[in-house]
Formats: sequence, structure tokens, C-alpha cells
Amino acid sequence: MAMAAGTSVSTMLSSKKRNLVAITGPMGGGKTALWCYLRFPNKNSVPRTQTSMSVNSALVHVDGVQAHLVDIPGHQKYGFDRDTHLSAARAILFVVDSAGIVHNIRSTAEALYEVLANEHVQQSEVPVMIVCNKQDDPSAVSNSQIKSMLEGEIDKLRVSRQAGLDSLRGSAMGSGAAAAGGDADDDAAAADRATDYLGFDGKKFCFEDLPNDVQINEASMAMGLGVGGLEPIKAWIAESLSA
Repeated sequence: MAMAAGTSVSTMLSSKKRNLVAITGPMGGGKTALWCYLRFPNKNSVPRTQTSMSVNSALVHVDGVQAHLVDIPGHQKYGFDRDTHLSAARAILFVVDSAGIVHNIRSTAEALYEVLANEHVQQSEVPVMIVCNKQDDPSAVSNSQIKSMLEGEIDKLRVSRQAGLDSLRGSAMGSGAAAAGGDADDDAAAADRATDYLGFDGKKFCFEDLPNDVQINEASMAMGLGVGGLEPIKAWIAESLSA
């Protein structure tokens, strides 16, 4: 069930020192479970969770650093909430289902693309950790395999997305060819293309080509543990917020 909010969204977004950590990703990945394990230091106090139907937020201390943890539901109707919190985020945890990703690679890559192509994420070089959850499942895919799968799918997505954008822009510019602002439209279209396109044109996509740091960590919230416990995730949060 969805957890009660510990800190209002408006308070977090107006904080003088924005230490917002956005937890996002597709439905069923374990975002709320991760939020709970970070929210409640004593794992015996962590409540059972299910798919969230609202945004969860809390002000907590992670390895001595104050953080605003925001768990954003993965359903597409929460896209506005996701984008609003990404625009203020200083670190992003993108949680995926390691066991189900083979069957959901397209939708997972699409969700990740929206995060990585976000204007604030790119301009501020916001660090991202892809948390490969449910590693306790026998059918789970390793983090190295997930990295390769996501890179390959994003490589396909950026081509199809650009083709779609170019088609829309071509239609719009054709209908407004006589307008005096044609040059401005060309410049705006070029800027949009540069922002939305991930990696380098003519080169197969890889996370290392992005301006922001992208890391991958295996985890298992069902066991209350990551690989080596939650410590790698907590240490990454503290380091990202202290930078």
C-alpha cells in the first residue's frame, strides 16, 4: 500500500538546498520497497508494500546527509509528477525488475529514455543509478546483461524517436513555410533534436557517452538487502548529494 507522505512536495521543491532524490522506473520494479528501506533504518520496521497509487515523500538522513526521498509511481499517468521532480532532482534511482525485464525491455528503456533526456538531468548532469532489483529471483538477469539490453534498446529508440520528431517538424514547418519566423523555428527544432538525442550520432549508444554519470547496482528488496546490503546505494546517495 502507498505510504503516507512525510514531507510535502511543495516543501521539497522550495527547499533552499535541494537534496531531492527521485526514485522512478516502470511499474512493479520495487521503487516503494526501496523507498521504505531507505526511509526506515530498522529493516524490521519496514512495512509490506504494493504498487503505489500516489507519490511518497520523506525527509531522511542517509549516511549522515539529509535527503528528500521521493517515490514516483511508474504508471504513465504520473508522467507529470515524474517530470516535476526530475526538474529538481540532484540524484535519481531508476529501479527495474531484473526478473521481468526480458519481457518488458521496450517499456523499461522508454521510461529510462524519458529520464535521461530530461533537460534538467542533462544540463545539471544529474547522476543516475539503475537499481537492478529482484536479484533473488532465479530468472533474474545480471546487471551487466541488463546494461547491454538497455543500451541496445535505447540505441533503437533514439532512431525511431528522432524519425518521429523530424516527421512532425517537417509537417509543421511545411504548413508555416510562409511565416516570418522560419529561421527561429529551424533553430528551435535543432535545439530540441540535440536535447532529445542521447549519445553521439553515428555511434552505438552506451551510457558512458552521456554527460552525467550512470551506474548500475544489483539489489533484492524482497530480502531487504542489496548485493553487499543497501550500503552501496546509500553511499552513492550521500556522495551524489555531497558533490
